[in-house]
Amino acid sequence: MKIEQKLLTPNKYSRPQIPLKNVTKIAVHYVGNPNTSAIANRNYFENQKTAGRYVSSHFIVGLQGEIIQCIPLDEISYCTNQANSYSISIECCHPDSTGKFTEKTEQSLAELCAYLLEKFGLGVEDIIRHYDVTGKQCPLYWSPTKYQSAEVANGRFAEFKEKVRKLVKSTSADDTSEKIGGTNFRVRVLDSSLNIRKSPSLTAPVVGKITDKGVYTIIAEEYSGNILWGKLKSGAGWISLGGKYVQKL
Repeated sequence: MKIEQKLLTPNKYSRPQIPLKNVTKIAVHYVGNPNTSAIANRNYFENQKTAGRYVSSHFIVGLQGEIIQCIPLDEISYCTNQANSYSISIECCHPDSTGKFTEKTEQSLAELCAYLLEKFGLGVEDIIRHYDVTGKQCPLYWSPTKYQSAEVANGRFAEFKEKVRKLVKSTSADDTSEKIGGTNFRVRVLDSSLNIRKSPSLTAPVVGKITDKGVYTIIAEEYSGNILWGKLKSGAGWISLGGKYVQKL
């Protein structure tokens, strides 16, 4: 999973920089504008700094599975109404008016949800739809409408959550075999832009960044040259465990 950061310019309409202090839900949405790209929707949010609509999300997942982060995880977004103060929001692109996500979009969404659940210590039951908060038919393909029953819509959403559950379980199983000394440990990130690499090496591809200075669980350690690397429990990749980058808790 690769997350590209394209943070919105701070402004009162789409990135008000209001602190998000306690995340208890991950809220899934659809963009409602068929066949538009992740970057186009991100730029729409950016343009609200002059257009003046209160709208944004933390992440946007594109048609090819690309993930763009628009807002830091310690700030609220304007996406889920009364749940803004306790949720991380994810908007998803879709190719047509049915609102059904592509396989690549759904897979990236599942991986992103699994990552966020681990980060905030949440369970699969904490993944919600915009529909669950306000009754809005969003995401459309997973919400009851006059064209599809609650049984069908809820079943589709349940299937997605089961996919996330399997990702979380798979990560946990892999983690068990890779523990050093039979125990996990947590670190607090000190760096404001710490690279996540695909493997424990400075030459390995960067697959993401940690920008929130949060607390993360490490489930494996490995030396490469003179650098000690730690594997993130989420499965996102490896980070340097150097003292100027992280503090062991």
